[in-house]
Amino acid sequence: MMSKKKKRNFYFLVNPIAGKSRNKQYSLNLINEIHSAQLPAQCFELQYSGQASNKTKDIVQTGGYTIVSVGGDGTFNEIASSLVHTNTPVAIIPRGSGNGLARMIKVPERKRSQTGYLLHSDDQTIDAGKVNNRYFFCTCGFGFDADIAAAFNRGGKQRGGKRYVQKIVEKLRNNTPVEAEFTIDGKLHKGKYFLVTFANANQYGNNAYIAPEADLSDGLLHATLIHPFPSMLAPLMATALLGGFIDKMPYVETIKMRRAEILSVSSPCFHCDGETLEMTYPAKVEVVDSAIRLLIPKRYKNIRPSIPNLRKITAKILAAMEL
Repeated sequence: MMSKKKKRNFYFLVNPIAGKSRNKQYSLNLINEIHSAQLPAQCFELQYSGQASNKTKDIVQTGGYTIVSVGGDGTFNEIASSLVHTNTPVAIIPRGSGNGLARMIKVPERKRSQTGYLLHSDDQTIDAGKVNNRYFFCTCGFGFDADIAAAFNRGGKQRGGKRYVQKIVEKLRNNTPVEAEFTIDGKLHKGKYFLVTFANANQYGNNAYIAPEADLSDGLLHATLIHPFPSMLAPLMATALLGGFIDKMPYVETIKMRRAEILSVSSPCFHCDGETLEMTYPAKVEVVDSAIRLLIPKRYKNIRPSIPNLRKITAKILAAMEL
């Protein structure tokens, strides 16, 4: 039996150039279906960087709306950052390249199912992360993932899952560890790292699970520290990242945390929800409890991602290599 639709007033904020094309028309088609369900909805097409934040603040002041972010992780970040500790719910229609948060909560990919998601989902309170004055809802960090973000962002229109995997392979082959010094809940960490990621969600996007145990509402961030590893392990590390068990691999350390202070990093690359940042140190990373109200599909459960066959195969290879 179909659950009863929620009495919402939807306000679509559309990034026309995020990921896939024709995002405004895609949104208008969804709005027509919402109108058919006798609920109000309207659409605003974003024209420049920063406009989403300003428009979101105006909508919050008006009150009574559920905002729908149509775009990628960057669009959602800009909108959701202006909703922290407000009473305005937000939904995601994923149209970007990575779509990390949408993938985690299992937002449907088909348009017909997305209408059902908007009409029948409940909003739930989730946490956010914060690095200095910048919010993040998926991940932030330095090292390998920041290098990938920088390379991916330089790619212009050449985006998508295939290109993302290509960049992972390229950087795995040619990546140099970074020197870093930081504290996590007061404990000092210092040395060379392949990457250090602070995660609110369980993945970067494209189902690359950097923090498989992450929970959006546990009041914690999950830090994943990957130490330099032998190059022969690169294919297995990539398999573990995409298979949802990177935290089970050697050279990987995971820590549940509330706050961190990054004292120094030898690389200039730092990312926040896939967007590169110019970072100055020291920098503070912390969890923001109950930050936003997010529409989450009713059938979503926070279950650890898993591809059992890949895990078994990798375990056998690691055992054979005596690692």
